[in-house]
Amino acid sequence: MQNCATRSDRLLELILFSLRDRGALCALVLAAYRAELTSLLDRVSSGSLGDDDDLEVTPHARGDRAGAAPGRARAAGRRAEARISEEDAFLIYDLAGCIAEAAAAARLPVIRRDALSLREKAAEVHAGGERAERDMFAAGLRVIDRILDAARAQPSPRSEPASKDLN
Repeated sequence: MQNCATRSDRLLELILFSLRDRGALCALVLAAYRAELTSLLDRVSSGSLGDDDDLEVTPHARGDRAGAAPGRARAAGRRAEARISEEDAFLIYDLAGCIAEAAAAARLPVIRRDALSLREKAAEVHAGGERAERDMFAAGLRVIDRILDAARAQPSPRSEPASKDLN
């Protein structure tokens, strides 16, 4: 798997040296990062939050307070803890940094701020468990929304008819 930072450096070089099409290139890079982030969050979430099949329903949750086995409840609690791998958290952290750099190049401070927040949340996943995962997913969705909003706000490129040059 190729490191996102390596690709980001090359893409940002292209953007920074291209003055005329800087906005369009930044939008393209951000769209690619948005697609990558969407795919990554989808893959990570499929094995994470909301997988109730792996969790036991504790007797307390069923209303059977007398039959609670302390060892069994602790085991169920451990299974409910964070399940995002260290590698996935790093990929999200790395991608958030790439998005922040591209947003800075595009002069989109709101996207940059939200991407840095996502990066911070991804770093917290290692120590925080399920709450940190939820915060990271929320931050990731916010970044995706911001990129989509920025793309909608950009003026569409003018399409000039090909026959104009013929006249």
